[in-house]
Amino acid sequence: MKKQGQDKTANPKSKKIGIGIGILALLVIVIVGICLWMVMTDKSYEVEEVGEHQYFKLYQQEQYGIIDRNGNIIIEPQYDMIQIPNPSKAIFICYSNYQSGKEDYQTMVVNDKKEVLFSKYEQVTALAFKDASVDEVPFEKSVLRYKQNGKYGIIDFTGKELTKPIYDSIESLSYKEGCLVVEQEGKYGVINIKGKEMIPVEYDSITADGYYEESTKYQKAGFIVANKTEQGYRYGYITYQGEELLEAKYNEIDRVTDIKEDIYLLAFENGQATIRKNKEAVTEEKYEEVEYNSNHDMFIVQKAGKEGVVTREGQTILQPEYNTVLFVNNGIQVQKDGNVELYNFQGEKQEQEEITYIAVENTPYCIAVQEDQLYGVVDENKNLILDKKYTYIEYAFGDNFIVTEEGKVGVVNSKREQKIPSTYGVIQKLENSNVLQAIDTTTNTTDLYNVNLEKVASFSNATVYVEENYIKISTDTQREYFDKQGNQLQNTSIFTENTLFAYQENGKWGFKDKEGNTIIEPIYDMVTECNDYGFAGIKQNDKWGVVDKEGNILVEPSYSIDWEEPEFIGKYCRLNFGYGLEYYTDELVEE
Repeated sequence: MKKQGQDKTANPKSKKIGIGIGILALLVIVIVGICLWMVMTDKSYEVEEVGEHQYFKLYQQEQYGIIDRNGNIIIEPQYDMIQIPNPSKAIFICYSNYQSGKEDYQTMVVNDKKEVLFSKYEQVTALAFKDASVDEVPFEKSVLRYKQNGKYGIIDFTGKELTKPIYDSIESLSYKEGCLVVEQEGKYGVINIKGKEMIPVEYDSITADGYYEESTKYQKAGFIVANKTEQGYRYGYITYQGEELLEAKYNEIDRVTDIKEDIYLLAFENGQATIRKNKEAVTEEKYEEVEYNSNHDMFIVQKAGKEGVVTREGQTILQPEYNTVLFVNNGIQVQKDGNVELYNFQGEKQEQEEITYIAVENTPYCIAVQEDQLYGVVDENKNLILDKKYTYIEYAFGDNFIVTEEGKVGVVNSKREQKIPSTYGVIQKLENSNVLQAIDTTTNTTDLYNVNLEKVASFSNATVYVEENYIKISTDTQREYFDKQGNQLQNTSIFTENTLFAYQENGKWGFKDKEGNTIIEPIYDMVTECNDYGFAGIKQNDKWGVVDKEGNILVEPSYSIDWEEPEFIGKYCRLNFGYGLEYYTDELVEE
């Protein structure tokens, strides 16, 4: 029986379902919004690494073209200039009517099929680096600058527009690969290679702070920004993530690039600086000069012409009241009113010793330096190991020391045994090895000594190369290889991918294969090993030629080349002027 007033159409479950859908829709909108916000605010970017080099600049008859790694001509040499932004990719910027310093040139982008790319733009160019710290590819490796209607933007190598053409100029930022300085109406900002704004366009000057790490290079370097005022430029600081740490109000800002964990800045106002850690001042007191000592993780500060010491946390170790402050191995040496005093690193006065001890890391030894600047060696208990009679001592390895006495250099061990005679002008430990290079400067003879201090090579007028996995010593007629302990190596164990190997017989050079079969008879005065592209040089009568990895002679010795080991691709020789200014040419024959 139906109850009076009951609504047959009402359904509580449908209301719950409707509310649930509404909440779900709102949640989706929120998530989408968050994702969009993250995309819009993401300022991260990745600097592209260059893969295997495939393309190289060719120079003939004062014109430029392109060859590949096999020596084949890809672009005929018919252009005033060519840029290869990334040698692992087939993108080439060809210039016509080019004159340095003038803007009325034409550019054309072509690929390895000679197809013209990005022709809808007025001009497309690579973004060249301005600093000398770059590697052999002095361009941004993944983006290009284009010009449209008198304005500039950037595109990637597929032609995708990463920014609209809205800038008056776009340039690379020195010491900051992956970031570009953009200009609008006389003001500057920074975008990254994804086209995202890192710094708004509102400054008169922007530079990178110079911070460098081996793993990330300059990617975590921040920005020192400046605006011009009636009183001159005023500087501020922005992190590599785009966060402003200091507003642009300081006379000068410098970053302490040796400190890695935090951003330490020296902020100058009216000629005096405070030490700042990120946004906060470490010291309220202001100094005329501040110098960071990375070995002891402290600052030498100057006030009213006097020097003192402050820790990274801002603790004053020594008040600025000394004429000079010097960090030595056993403390802090100061001079005041003609008196020299010694303090420990906690600021406590110490008894002044006449000897300075320099610890040799990971050994029980210290190099002892007397006031008269004579050197000796002591053990961890300060027992004398080597007499204090040398004008200089440097640790080599093991129990061996490089010593200088009466202008001559030798090697003595901890038992006072003369391991290498003190007859050389120079002895130095080769980098990342236990091999010593000793040079007789009177005869220009270079000797190599192994880890046991045995002489393993002796060449006149030699050059020593330290590679990643081996050491090479060579002259214009000789060449030998050694490992990092000084053991002699064969070229077959080093260049394992090669099919052709140089060998010497009766003073002449030729090539054998991996099995030791002679491929080219030893008739040459000198040869090079095959390079990564499969080509080697052959020298005869002071002229160079080229062979390929199969032993085919591509060019008989006819090139006039002055250096010991020229590098070839096909019949073309590499000329390298540094800073990416290299090309290949066959125009090396004297007329």
